[in-house]
Amino acid sequence: MRRQWYGVVVTVGVVVGFLFPASGESQQTPPAQAEEHLHAFEGRTYTGPVFTLEAALDEALAKNATLIALRSQFEVVRQRPAQERFLMAPTFEAQIWQWPLAAINPADTSMYMFTVGQDVPGRGKRRLRTEVVEKDVEIAQTDIAVRARDVVAQVKRAYAELFVARKDIEIHLESVNLLRQFAEISHARYATGRVSQQDVVKAVVELSTLHDDLVMMDERAQLAEAQLNALLGRAPEAPIGRLGEPRTEVTLPASADLQQRAIESQPELKDARLRRERAEAAFTVAKSELKPDFHIGGGYMLMPRDRDAWTASVGITWPGAPWTRGRLDARVAEAAAEIDAARAEERVVENAIRLAVQGAYVRVQTASQRALLLRSSIVPQSEQAIEVSRVAYQTDRGDFLALIDNQRSLLNARHGYYLALSNLEQALADLERAVGTGLDLSTAPPVVAGGVTQAKTISTQEVR
Repeated sequence: MRRQWYGVVVTVGVVVGFLFPASGESQQTPPAQAEEHLHAFEGRTYTGPVFTLEAALDEALAKNATLIALRSQFEVVRQRPAQERFLMAPTFEAQIWQWPLAAINPADTSMYMFTVGQDVPGRGKRRLRTEVVEKDVEIAQTDIAVRARDVVAQVKRAYAELFVARKDIEIHLESVNLLRQFAEISHARYATGRVSQQDVVKAVVELSTLHDDLVMMDERAQLAEAQLNALLGRAPEAPIGRLGEPRTEVTLPASADLQQRAIESQPELKDARLRRERAEAAFTVAKSELKPDFHIGGGYMLMPRDRDAWTASVGITWPGAPWTRGRLDARVAEAAAEIDAARAEERVVENAIRLAVQGAYVRVQTASQRALLLRSSIVPQSEQAIEVSRVAYQTDRGDFLALIDNQRSLLNARHGYYLALSNLEQALADLERAVGTGLDLSTAPPVVAGGVTQAKTISTQEVR
């Protein structure tokens, strides 16, 4: 009977040989390579202390390349207000008067004139222009805060994605061990003639499917690691140690309270307000251009054939001249239109923030409820179902297909639980970004991997 079974293994191909290779089969066949790949997954460890989400956020805020670039740009903008507080550079001029065309020697001229002049803006203009540039500085500073909130949300999403990818690998490896035990059961029953060879093949095919899933999950984990490293300012291939466990339950304030907090502290809304205030300051500057500017100057006249003398001059602009007034009126109208546009944009941003807060609020509640339902009901029920089907199969009261289906249900339930935890963290990240500030959440103690009960291990003694 044992020779006949190995013959069946040959007929179904290399997939069946993956689990029960014949004694003379080479260990370098594709099934053996797949087995080695599984062993590589099983032997993977993450060394070092737990890399918590809080540590990741601190590192990102300090070393994120985009934030560093924005801070450098802010230092550039910060120098501009001082430029508006001071006067423009004075002018110096030298002239030669009445230099005869037939003369080559400059000493034959009648007079040398040396003058210095200074343009002086009208009263209050420098202060108004400084206020406009100071708004630019505040806007640049707010842009850093807006981008920092984006980075925080991206780090939380990448961290959650990496967490669920690693958890998926763990629960799939546990399912691999469970399927190996199922395969031993089916092999033992086939050897006694109690079941057909299909049960043996089904177990091995299901095991190969899990192996394919592991390859894709490993890809997801590596991409999430690269994304997280990039946000932290690290090399993409830098190793990331063990991750902290996510929250399982949260208690949130009312949505209306969160929306009000967002209206008061959201950086994007503050940015919209600052742009509206800048437009108002620019409108005031445009109106001030109707005031005249001044020019003062003085000089010294050096006359070789006469007595030297001092000169002085005072000038004033005429903004209201008929041929210039239309230009200034158009500039004032443009500044007024910019105010209306900025106010409209501020209302758009406020509405978008309220919607973002409400949407993230609903997602947090949904993910939290789903995680609780999976942990307290669906996962335990799936474990109970797989145990019942195992006993039924061993006592010839159930078929192997039901056992496989229950194993898939357990795998999906455990995956759904950790996915719900990941969705909860991502929804919380979006909520905090929409509010614009950290949330003081009442949290339940985190549930580690053991919080979801593990599938019962079936021993070889039980099988026989």
